[in-house]
Amino acid sequence: MVNVVQDLFSRRLKRLREESGITMVELAGVLGMSQATISEWEKGNKFPRAGALQGLANHFDVPMEYFFKEQVFLVTEMVNIPLHPTILQSAVSNNDDLSDEDVKQIKLPTSLLGPYADEVNLDAFLVPGDSMNHLFPKDSTIIVKEIGQADLVDEDIVIYFFEDKYAIGRFRRNDARKVFLFKPESTNALLYDVVIPFEKIQNVKIVAKVIWYGVLI
Repeated sequence: MVNVVQDLFSRRLKRLREESGITMVELAGVLGMSQATISEWEKGNKFPRAGALQGLANHFDVPMEYFFKEQVFLVTEMVNIPLHPTILQSAVSNNDDLSDEDVKQIKLPTSLLGPYADEVNLDAFLVPGDSMNHLFPKDSTIIVKEIGQADLVDEDIVIYFFEDKYAIGRFRRNDARKVFLFKPESTNALLYDVVIPFEKIQNVKIVAKVIWYGVLI
């Protein structure tokens, strides 16, 4: 059984260490521990005693509860998220042709990401069209989390691939009609609902769920 506290501690310790640019060896030296101990902490195999936990908190200038309370977010803590020009170049589209140098990064406070603050597989890109411009206009920045069909929930805003093109829409399930809907929320009257019968849903690839968007006004 996964120890939730230990798992949260290991993820947050690794993030703090990597973002501060300190190696396991260097952190071990600061705390008077072995590198093997730091490694075991980051793997979630062991949990530090109170004195070592306080030492970590002092070194990274965070409260101790940050390491083991789910809803403790620091306004100053930042996360780097890859920013892709379009969904066609995004990591969630499984494009392996881009090197790390080709992809820009954006920084966001983890406090803005709420329950996704500890999510490691997030991507950002610029909205390519106006299918959801009631919420975010073209060229807004959105952050997405890769999901599959089994993870879909009514009212999710999702990126999907259908009939050889990517699109963004709000997902809804209509049991009475036995169809799935992908609805644009747009001022463009030419855009229409994409209606998929239950038995045809395999023709749609669900790419990612939109979890955050930013609009410059």
